[in-house]
Formats: sequence, structure tokens, C-alpha cells
Amino acid sequence: MAHAKTSYVCPPCRASYKQPYGRPTEERRCPRCAGTLIHAGSAFAAPPRRDVAAWRTLTLLLNAGIAFHKSCCGGPGYRPRTRHEVRERTRYARRCGEPLERALLRREIPWERTAG
Repeated sequence: MAHAKTSYVCPPCRASYKQPYGRPTEERRCPRCAGTLIHAGSAFAAPPRRDVAAWRTLTLLLNAGIAFHKSCCGGPGYRPRTRHEVRERTRYARRCGEPLERALLRREIPWERTAG
């Protein structure tokens, strides 16, 4: 039986590599630039290399500690797809005191309506 693989990402190269699971402390290097690869998870699907906006959003998510791991229901759950969605959730986290990692995973933002 083949070993399970997971995705590792190099944001500067906009490249994704499927590699076997390793030790959590093992540092992986990008074959293109020799930079450190970020573990993205086994349910990760890379955007096209030419989609710069999607890679910026992905980089923000990965640097915030959000990964794409499979859950018991089959997928990683909601992840923001645009910088606008990331900015909205970041603003909400700052305003409400919710941790950024948790706010980024919210499908809907419960904004408070103000009387005007």
C-alpha cells in the first residue's frame, strides 16, 4: 500500500508539491528556489500559477496558520477565496476580539447593524 501524500506550498514560486507525510519537525525545501515549503494539507487544491490574486490570498491564509486538512465530512471546510473576504474577516476579528484564525474560517460574518 502506498504512503499517503500531502501538499506543500512555495508561495514565492506559486508552486505546490505532493509529498509523503513526514515528521512534523522536518523542514522541506522548494526544488525551484530552495525556500522553505509550507504544509498546506491533504485537501489542498492549488490555484493556477498565473492567478496572482489567489496566491496572495492563499499566502495570507497559510501564514495565519490556516491549512487545508480533510475532516470527517470530506473537506477542509470554508476558506476565504479573495483578499476582500480576508480583509473583511480580519476587520471583524480586530473589532470583536476574536482570534484571526477563527475569524478566517467563518463562512458568514455577524456584523452588528447600527442605527443610522
